[in-house]
Amino acid sequence: MAERAIEPTPPDIHELARSRPLHHMDPAALSTLIQGAEIRRAEPGDTLFRLGDTDPKALFVLLEGAADLVYPSGETALREAICLLGISSYLDNQPYSATAVVTRPAQLAVVPFERIHTLSAKHPGLHDALEQVITQRIRARSYANQAPTGALARPARTAMNSPLATCRGSDTLMAVHSEMQARCIGSMGVMDDQGGLLGLVTAPDMAHAVLGTGYPPSAPVSSITRPTIPITPDTPLWRAEALQSELRQKYLVVMDEGKPAGMLSQTNILRALLMQESTALELAWNAANLKQLQRLYRDIGKVVRDAFESHRDASQAAWVISEFHLALQRRCIDLTLEEIQREGHGTAPRAYALVIMGSGGRREMLFEPDQDNGIIIDDAPGPLSDEEKQWFQTFCDRVNVNLGEVGYAICPGEIMARNPAYQKTLSEWQASFSRAAQYPGSKAARWCNIVLDFELLYGEDRLVDALWRHVLEALPAHPRALRALAMDDAEGRPPLGLFNRLVTPDRGPNRGKIDIKRQGLRIIANCARVHAVGSGIQETNTRGRVQALVRQGVLSPDAAESVIAAHEDLLDLLLAHQLSQCEAGTPLDKEVAVDDLHPLARRSLTLTMRVVKRFQENMHARFGA
Repeated sequence: MAERAIEPTPPDIHELARSRPLHHMDPAALSTLIQGAEIRRAEPGDTLFRLGDTDPKALFVLLEGAADLVYPSGETALREAICLLGISSYLDNQPYSATAVVTRPAQLAVVPFERIHTLSAKHPGLHDALEQVITQRIRARSYANQAPTGALARPARTAMNSPLATCRGSDTLMAVHSEMQARCIGSMGVMDDQGGLLGLVTAPDMAHAVLGTGYPPSAPVSSITRPTIPITPDTPLWRAEALQSELRQKYLVVMDEGKPAGMLSQTNILRALLMQESTALELAWNAANLKQLQRLYRDIGKVVRDAFESHRDASQAAWVISEFHLALQRRCIDLTLEEIQREGHGTAPRAYALVIMGSGGRREMLFEPDQDNGIIIDDAPGPLSDEEKQWFQTFCDRVNVNLGEVGYAICPGEIMARNPAYQKTLSEWQASFSRAAQYPGSKAARWCNIVLDFELLYGEDRLVDALWRHVLEALPAHPRALRALAMDDAEGRPPLGLFNRLVTPDRGPNRGKIDIKRQGLRIIANCARVHAVGSGIQETNTRGRVQALVRQGVLSPDAAESVIAAHEDLLDLLLAHQLSQCEAGTPLDKEVAVDDLHPLARRSLTLTMRVVKRFQENMHARFGA
């Protein structure tokens, strides 16, 4: 490598901290990282590292200039200052997965991996901040996709709160807090004496300043004002939502010709989405018979297309699609109850809860979910009589048959309420989980991983809550049971080979393809499930579980964001793939041909699978699998 060392002249740390790749990093950790680095110059044509190299085992911070990353496939990605080179090699503890060649005169800060490990012990957030760089690269693909249509394509001015509530920078924290309480608002713009916008202050900011850092209530609000993130009135809501997610800002200030025009919050965007999505649900709720539900089910392609185009995050689209499926299924159960009453079977003899499992319980259903359901029957007022058993058997049989008529395929594994194994009283369900906890094995672990996404579909939610309380008491108390759950997940692996490169079958019908669900989404869902159950978390949605793990201290915010970004990337790929198949009239599958992807999508998929691999390794290490 032909770089030349020069006298160390570290760049301005504050300027670096404002750059997009490094703005999440703790300033103290960033300062330590850069100030102790070797500063070098490099000229066009210089090679920083090569594919497969285990040396120099260093992270390159590109401070000036540009470099190309050349991948094994021959694809090239331009990296311009400010960016990090060699980050995947550090995070994965693997040889470099590309060759880096300088294309414009460059200045670099070179930090040995060993030094980063040492610094990470002193600054725990450093490793997570580096992982955040991977997250941003994965998200870059979703930003490059076609912009959403529908509600998220609307301009910010149609959803913002206007005018912007403001205060003066000289106002005290106490005065501003009182004003927020009087107006029932959670944030205010802070203005200077000339009427210019200094920034933003929120109620949590003030509480932290007074209770957490010791600011007196008489301190001027300008002393804790955070810089504002401005958008224009014409900024589409999908772009605003992306900024909120990336910068972890709940509120954005809308600026019109240099003056604050209003405030856009996450709640404003959610309200705009809910207004659009109510129509399809109302059609499902008002269906008069199974044939109408069947017609609505056959229109699922339109529902998926609308959801996919109207949401920036694929998980939000999947949630909307799932709510449509759930509305169809709940209306089907309504009609089934009316049907069996007309036949003289009467009403339910006691309380019950029909539960949905799998992708339905996680709110991650897409085009063709099959039936994964069961029923929890109340123990009160006593043991089930033969007549009660017959009623529930008739009811469950009819529910499964009618759902099949609507379009929901019979589960090949008979994970359905009509199966006695999934038709139990609350105490029987509790006994089943107790046995799985006390006598763990591969069969019990597989059963738990199938069932442990259960959520209420129809009936009494108190029975679902009671069963979850038992599960979260029984399983975490038995480490061997959690280890068995983790080992059951170990049967699936992300498709990575030498140097963490994507690998695909080289023969057969799946030649050159990756099963996005089996080799990616399912692994993330499994890991999130085992982590969540081991941490006493009842949440069932994969993204919700990962976020809850942050609140429990199991995952750092940055590590969680990388997992969420990977999940979004895979779900986005699968949705787009199946939507194109649906509109072409071809059978749906979950296998994506890697060579058919855009180069940016291929690189993103490689980064995503590395995140999946790290998440799986993290879960296995925690539970000893």
